[in-house]
Formats: sequence, structure tokens, C-alpha cells
Amino acid sequence: PDRSREPLRLGEPASWSAFEDEWLGLRAELATAHGAGLAILTEPTTSPTLLREIRRVLKIFPGARWYQHTPLARYDADGWQPDYDFAAAAVIFSIQSDCFYLHPAAVRYGRAFVRRRRIENGRALPCRFYAAEAVPSVTGALADFRLPASPGRQPVLLNAIGSALDGVATADDLSLDEKNFVRDFVAAVRARTSAALCVAGPECEDDVRAWATAFNRRLSGGAARRLPAVRSDGDPQAAGDLQALADALGRGQIRSLFIFGANPVYTAPQNLAFAEKLGRVPFAVHLGEHADETAALCRWHLPESHFLETWSDLRAYDGTATIQQPMIEPLYATRSAAEMMRFIADPSGGDAYELVRETWRLAVGGTDFEARWHRWLDRGVVDSSASAALPDPAAPERFPVLAAVPNQAEELTALFSPDPNVLDGRWSNNAWLQELPKPLTKLTWDNAALVSPQLAARLGLENGDVVAWSAGELSLEAPVWIMPGQADSCVNFSLGYGRTHAGSVGDGHGYDAYDFRTTDALWRRDKIGARKLGRRYPLVSTQHHFTMEGRDPVRVVTPDAADRKIEAPIEQAPSLYPEWKRDLYAWGMVIDLGTCLGCNACVVACQAENNIPVVGKEQVARGREMHWLRVDRYFEGEPENPRLLHQPVPCMQCENAPCELVCPVQATTHSSEGLNDMVYNRCVGTRYCSNNCPYKVRRFNFLDYREPSGSPVYLQKNPNVTVRQRGVMEKCTYCVQRINEARITAEKENRLIRDGEAQTACQQACPAEAIVFGNLNDSASRVVRRKSEPINYHLLAELNTRPRTSYLAKVRPPGAAPLPS
Repeated sequence: PDRSREPLRLGEPASWSAFEDEWLGLRAELATAHGAGLAILTEPTTSPTLLREIRRVLKIFPGARWYQHTPLARYDADGWQPDYDFAAAAVIFSIQSDCFYLHPAAVRYGRAFVRRRRIENGRALPCRFYAAEAVPSVTGALADFRLPASPGRQPVLLNAIGSALDGVATADDLSLDEKNFVRDFVAAVRARTSAALCVAGPECEDDVRAWATAFNRRLSGGAARRLPAVRSDGDPQAAGDLQALADALGRGQIRSLFIFGANPVYTAPQNLAFAEKLGRVPFAVHLGEHADETAALCRWHLPESHFLETWSDLRAYDGTATIQQPMIEPLYATRSAAEMMRFIADPSGGDAYELVRETWRLAVGGTDFEARWHRWLDRGVVDSSASAALPDPAAPERFPVLAAVPNQAEELTALFSPDPNVLDGRWSNNAWLQELPKPLTKLTWDNAALVSPQLAARLGLENGDVVAWSAGELSLEAPVWIMPGQADSCVNFSLGYGRTHAGSVGDGHGYDAYDFRTTDALWRRDKIGARKLGRRYPLVSTQHHFTMEGRDPVRVVTPDAADRKIEAPIEQAPSLYPEWKRDLYAWGMVIDLGTCLGCNACVVACQAENNIPVVGKEQVARGREMHWLRVDRYFEGEPENPRLLHQPVPCMQCENAPCELVCPVQATTHSSEGLNDMVYNRCVGTRYCSNNCPYKVRRFNFLDYREPSGSPVYLQKNPNVTVRQRGVMEKCTYCVQRINEARITAEKENRLIRDGEAQTACQQACPAEAIVFGNLNDSASRVVRRKSEPINYHLLAELNTRPRTSYLAKVRPPGAAPLPS
């Protein structure tokens, strides 16, 4: 609802025609000066059409300058970017990399990794995964052997590994944990049967990334390859980055500036003083979906089309091109970036559809363009458009030796990272992502300064304590959150919060970590100060206890035990309940904990599919969050370096359902297909069912979260699912609307529902294929095969609720985190 709907001139409503008239008058002056004084700022892009239109502008106005800015790290260097085949790797080493979550190819990488790891028919673990990182990540949580390693210790660790692999004695200045890590990793690399891969995160120091490149050239066997960079960061026609633009603004060289999508007033490093310099530009124009911090300081703000409202094109990380097709006509009077760029170059403008077709007609030529075009639209990708790998230089004979800085245990290091939900702040106004618990901290609606348990003890800090952090002339006040498994003396600040012009959802939450960044310290700042202020900030987490206390909701087995049954059949337990007669269908689910990434994609998919409301920070603090599916996260072991375990928990769809017995109005009932149904118009809100549910997966609507009549949010709702009102209990239904849709299709064709034809939203969205759903009466179905695995078990099976949802235990090698001495 906060999207821009009309142009703004100096913050006041205006019209497109008024902007066009003003620009055309200025354009004539610029044409006389060949574009001198004109600048364009974009984010790095992979769109062939947008790049073509930018070059058109630069050709017509040769004196114009094109700058690019992103607050996120680059994934390419010297015109190439690394790509990895995780399906071919026997050993994987991640250095400060969240490649299965925050990488442009994260979905492809994550799926390849878990397919290699998946246990079927008791097969042993086929590869080993090692991670060294300062701050726990979604990727690092999956590691068999994880080592908390600060940026200052990473060179020491890598030098020891390189020396050992080169046959030189290991350095003596390693801690016991580091020695064990090096010993086990080197042994695994030497014993490998296929490739070994090393992935260094984009925030790592340059020499660390160079070490990873050397490792892959020696040991990957082609599983790590070099691809041409697909983003425009290094485009030779670009005049530079935000610092170059700020310098030009400071010299008064720019009189007209067009900003496309970027928000540099919010994301610029503090030493650039970008907001002040932008205010001096006589004609500054911002094109964006929202009137953000940058738009507020521009002469003109123009509303941009949403990517689902316009035609465009993009390239994936491996170069594969897609034609971006609109799902809906534009809701408001908006224009796309390509259309706006064409208008700058040519006042007659152009339609996005024709611009994209023109790009690809020029690219492929020939007389069969129309046939190709329709095939691309049908397939979703452009034929044979993936990048060809670049030739690799010769493998180095020895590993490079990294410069190691002596470690000062008492000195604090600030690390910066994109927020796992709102990224660099561009999704701050997305209520789903604000309320989504962060994968590891389970915080909602805020960011926090993450500190290790050791550092918290040393400074006398508890969760929510506000600390004044300082570095030179810069200072920042931020509350702390204690993060087990974090490197000691490292403080992690996540970007994306502290917004002032994000919109009604995103404003006023958290602190602005950009206030603590400078151009020479974008991802790491050493020797920061900390002063406890004696006040607290209310941080809200959806999970309040993170240890299993000797119980086993998440079961972990070793590879040699993966072929032994870990649970007796639940049907053997005596029961006072009558046996339910199974109809044609008996729906069930299996969740593989060994492949679950803990990424929360299932939670958001469930929210989107089932019209689940957002309740806000205050209600979450009261324990009234409404997500039908949660992902519990547990720590196991010592706080300094624990195992991290994930467990998605939907409604178990119990055969002996405790909720059904206590409902006085039979609002919760058992269907003939084994679903635990909710009849919304019967529910009177006693909440007895919730009190009697041992899994705590039922949610009660304490307030009315329906939008007012006429709200555009109604266009987002799934019309196949009821929008619930206040006083109604709700929960996971196995996406019964999808089951019914598949049933209608099957009945029309006079057949049964095929295996895989009915998919739940969480199953469909899971990048790791960890969720399998199907008919338990179909002996050939995938869900039946997975439930027959020896490592299949049920949550709280001792209660004899006989859940239809079961789990596959996580398989880890013995001694994984903490490492054996």
C-alpha cells in the first residue's frame, strides 16, 4: 500500500507531463553541451535491455557519466566470477561464506549440496563439509565441522592448512580447536575420492579469496570454474562507484542526476557525506517503487513499475537469460527503468515489451525470431544462453602465504553483514520479512549487535542491553544479542534497519549500521570501543529456549548407524482411540532434517498460500505470532562452538489428536483422509485445543487483522483460502485447498490423484527438497518410501498421538563440532 502512485516534485504531487516538460527543456541544453554535467546512477544489473539503453544514453550524450552503487559485496573479480559444482565435491570448505542462503546462486548450490548429502536406504554420508566463520550463518550451521574463526585468525588457519597440504610442518601458534580442525580437514582432503571445493565469502579479505582460488585450482578437478561476470560492476563504460560520484558531486561537475532504484542517501558510507552533496544538484531525479530517503532529497521522485508489472530481461549467475514477463497490468501510473532510460535518450520513449523484443531480435537475428521468442516465453529461459567457462590458469605449486596480524584478544572487531531477511534494507517495508524469525537468532522486527557468550561475560552484557559502540569519530548505539558459536571479540552489525523513509511497515525498527561504515571499512572495522549504557531495548524472539535438555526432538545419528531403525512402529503402542478407517487417500508428510537448510522459505510460502496475517512486534512479544509453520533451532554442545540444529514444525495431523477431544463445538474434526480439519465458523475461541496440543502449532486470532475495504492488499490474498477474522483458531491444513484442486482434476479424468500432483506450499518452496508429502495408501509414493527409512521417527512419539508428519534424523560424522582432541 505504500508504493508510489504518482510523481512527486519537491515532495508535492505532480504529473508525468510536468516532469516531461521540465526534462525536455533541460535536455535541449544538455544536447548542446554533449551531455556534460549529466550523470546516471544505477545498481549493478544483469539486464541486457537496461544495459543497451544505458549505452544508448551514453552514445547520445557522450559527456554523460554512468555510476553504479550497491551496499552489498561483489561476487566477481577482474571480470570473472567463481562457480561451483557441489554435486561433485567430496570435501567442501566454506570460509565466511553463506553460499547456500545469500549467494546469487544459493538455490542451485543448496539443492546440489543436499542431493549429495541425502541419506536413502541407509547409504552413508557421501561428503564432508567444513566451515570457518566469525559469525554463525545458515550455511555454516550445516557444516559437519564448524570452527569460529575471526578475520584475524583466518589467515593463520589458512596458512596452517596450506602448509600441511604442501607437506610443510603446521604452524605452532594454533589453538587446540584450530589444530584439530586443520588435522581433520587435511586428512579428509587427502582421502577424498573426488573434488575438494573451497568457497570464500564476498566479504572476505582479498588475500583470503585468492587463497580459496588457489585451493580450487589445485584440488577441485574442474568442479570449481571461472565464469564471465554477469553483473555490470566492471563495465568499461561505467565511470565508477558511489565514491567516484560523490567526488564529482563535491567538485560541482554534475548538474543533472538520474538515480535508478538505488538508495544511496541511506546506504552510503558515512565519510562520503552523500546526502549533503546530493542536495546541491539542481536537477536530481529518483525512480523507485517507494519515496525513500534518497527520493526525499531529490527534485523529482518518479514511481517505478514493480518487476511483476513490466517486461524486462535478466541473466542468472551462470549467465542463463530469462525474459521477465508481467503477471499483472501496472496498478498505478508507473514506468520501468528501461522505459525511463529510453525516454532520457529519446523523447519519443518506448514500450518495455518492444524494448525487450528489440534487444533479443538484435542479439539473435535471423528470420525465425518469432518462433524463438515464443519458445523462450514458454520455457522461461533463453536457449543456450548460459556462459561458457573461462580457461583456468595453471595451478600454483604452493599455497600463498597470507599476512597474519598478531591477535589481540581484548580488541574488538566490528563485522558488517546483510540482514538475513531485509538484506541491505530494500525489503524493510515488507511485513512478511519483518515478522519472519531470523534463521539463527529468531529475532523479529529488529536487528541487534551479535556478540559471543565469552564477550558478553567479559563486558557484563545480557540480551537487550544497549551499548555505545565507537570507532574514531563514529558512534552507534545498538542492543546486543548473545550468539553461541560466534568468534570471540567479534561484534556483528547487520545492515538494513534504522530506516526513516521505508514506509509504514519499515520505519523506526532497529539501528542503522550504515552510520558505522566508511569506504575503507565496508565489511570490517578493527579496534572499536564498547560502553554499556545501562538501559535496555526490547528485542523480540519467537523462541526462548534453545537447548534440548537431554531430550531428542532433533535426532542425530552417525553414518554407520543410518541403516539401523531408531524407532519402533508407532502403531504398536496400545491406544484407547478407535482406529480410523483409511479412505482412498491418507495424507502424510516426511521432513528430512539432514537436508533442511533452516532458510525459512517454507514459513513464508505457507504465509503467502494461506493468507496468514502479520500481527506486529507487540503481539509477537506476547507470544501471539500467527505462522502456521515454525522452524525451531537448537544448540547442542558448548556455547563457544555448539552444533546448530533446525527442525520445521507444522501441525502433526495426529491420528490420536488431543485437540479433537476437547473442542466443545467440534470445530476441530478428523477427516476421512486423516486431516485434522478446522471449521472456522464453528470456532467459539475457547482455545482448549491449543492448550491440549503438545506441539504448540495452533494459532488464535486475538485481533482482527483484515485490511479495510478497498485496500490493494486484497489483491495479494489467495482466493482459495478463507481470510479469517478475530476469535478463530487456525493452523496448518496440509494445504487442503491444493489437495482439493488436485482431486477435482483427477475426478474429471476418472483417476486417482497421482503421486506429487498435490504439493503443499512448504514442500513446493523448499530449495533443499527436504519436505515430502503424499498419499500413505500409495505404496509406491515417495512419502511411503521415505517413511520406511530406518532413520524415520516421530516427534514426541511417547505421547501416542500417532502423527502423520514424521522426520528423518540428521546424519553427522562422529566428533563433528566440537572436534575431537
